[in-house]
Amino acid sequence: MSQSNISKFLLVKHSEGWNVDRCCRWMEKTNTQFDWCYPASGQDFPAPEQYDGIIVFGGANSANDCQEHDWVREELGFIESCLKTETPFFGICLGAQMLARVMGASVAARDDEGKEVGFCEVTPTAAGQDFLPKPLKFMQWHSEGMELPSGATHLAYNELFSNQAYRVGHNVVGVQFHPEVNLDVLRIWHERNKTRATGVLDDATRAQHIADAIECEDRVTAWLDGFLTDWTRRAVKAA
Repeated sequence: MSQSNISKFLLVKHSEGWNVDRCCRWMEKTNTQFDWCYPASGQDFPAPEQYDGIIVFGGANSANDCQEHDWVREELGFIESCLKTETPFFGICLGAQMLARVMGASVAARDDEGKEVGFCEVTPTAAGQDFLPKPLKFMQWHSEGMELPSGATHLAYNELFSNQAYRVGHNVVGVQFHPEVNLDVLRIWHERNKTRATGVLDDATRAQHIADAIECEDRVTAWLDGFLTDWTRRAVKAA
């Protein structure tokens, strides 16, 4: 936990140039102190106990890319350190998959190669009513899913990927979806996607994403603001 009297959080991102997401904006509007870490750009991980909590975002790589990328292997070790030091943790998409892998669960594509790209509804489990009171559409962008780690509480699901959210203890949470993606982030991601040799979205798909983002803006923002308020409060209290 942070050693000063001022609470501080670490935000781990796997690419640079899109720090206009909902998590960043919540930190800014609540005057919450935070640092950045970009492991895919070569930055070293700090000691997790310096912080009241860690947020690990998504990325284009797989949690299984340990041989291809040293930083993936190092990040798995960093997440293991977060668990050992009982540092509150919030993993989003790749961050949640890495957390699941550290806990011994598998991360893999569906046998039918089904994937989620776009706004998809997520439904709370019976145990997840305090986490997600009712079904809500979130942005999704992934082709792999994760098993529920042993000892974790299953919080949310949908038909295509059953493990959409889980909690470990009180202060460790992983979500498959992207609550941080607002309209500004989505436009940045769309522009980046245009340069990829594979998986390029067509104009109609991008337009549908934008329309869905506008429709879901207020509800997703309200949910994430509430989640971060509760999670950071519990994280600082735990420190």
